[in-house]
Amino acid sequence: MSIPLLYSLAYPILIIVFALIFSKGDFVHRFIKVSILVASIIVTAVLSKNTGIWMGEVRNAFILVALARSLPYLFFVSICFLMMKIDINRYANLPKEMIIIISILSALLIAAGIVEHTLDIHEITVNVLLSLLDVVLLAILALSYYAAYKNVENRHRITNLEVQKTLGDAEKMSVEINQINLEELEKLRHDIKNQLSYVDVLLKQNKTSEAIEYISEYLDKNSNVLNSFSCSNNVINSIINLELTKAKIKKIKIDVKVVVPPLLPFDDTDLVSLLTNTIDNALENYYSETNEPIVVRIIKQNDFIRFFVSNPVDISKINHRSLTTTRKVGRGHGYGTKIVKNIASTYNGYADYNVENNQFVCDIVLNLDYQNEKSK
Repeated sequence: MSIPLLYSLAYPILIIVFALIFSKGDFVHRFIKVSILVASIIVTAVLSKNTGIWMGEVRNAFILVALARSLPYLFFVSICFLMMKIDINRYANLPKEMIIIISILSALLIAAGIVEHTLDIHEITVNVLLSLLDVVLLAILALSYYAAYKNVENRHRITNLEVQKTLGDAEKMSVEINQINLEELEKLRHDIKNQLSYVDVLLKQNKTSEAIEYISEYLDKNSNVLNSFSCSNNVINSIINLELTKAKIKKIKIDVKVVVPPLLPFDDTDLVSLLTNTIDNALENYYSETNEPIVVRIIKQNDFIRFFVSNPVDISKINHRSLTTTRKVGRGHGYGTKIVKNIASTYNGYADYNVENNQFVCDIVLNLDYQNEKSK
């Protein structure tokens, strides 16, 4: 078997091996990795041929030519090492601009490598210039991959910091709410004896209807004493209490029911982003002449967690084509639905937005077993 044929067989074998190694992740991640691998191996093949030609012109010795042809494979090994150490699979959502840049650079390198291989140029000066161009483009491709990773990593870090701040504010708010509740309960404890005595007098006088009316008025008056929400999940507790406080300031009622396990397999950052975006959106776009409540339901259904949020809206301000409000007020407004849909996609779920009977409905489902689903 000739040396050129041996090298030719090595290329597809290396591509297949490393493609299998990097086969984890969704389609976009796999596409980017395989594109970079194919581009780098084709460039390596061209550089290998060119260095063989150069060495053959200088000193036509089999060992030296073989060694010279082997050296360019260090570029391919370096690219593989970079992709193993810096794995974009850690982050689900990559910037579209970086995906486009990497795809174009990979396609350009693949096309240039095929053309150079086809032309079979033996002019040393031309080969040197083309090889330098290939190396520069390959370096730019590697830097683009690294930049895409760092971009997402920094964005993820900033999101984590924002989420931690939100959780801190929520915990602080919960402490304040609990303190207020304790004070109210203390007042109620001192007052309840007198109230019960008065009810006892009404009942002894057979004034049952007056006693029932008095009890109802008393319950309505003190219905907001225990306004702290509690469920088995601490993150959900913190965020719901924070949202209830926001709603209280706006004088909007929220009807909350949560039935979930204490531990969920989702990142706290994603859980916080999902809840704050959906409930904040409901508060911002709330419209009701009858003081209807915002409905929040978080329930485990088989292998899924369902997040359901609905709020009454002014139909005239709904964009039915996108099912989001036409208002564009405040920093980041309009991105909430995109963030929620990305989170749902990360956990093999879905996010659906709809308008039903003057209610804006956000229905989100996340897969509790998403890790096993991804590995299939």
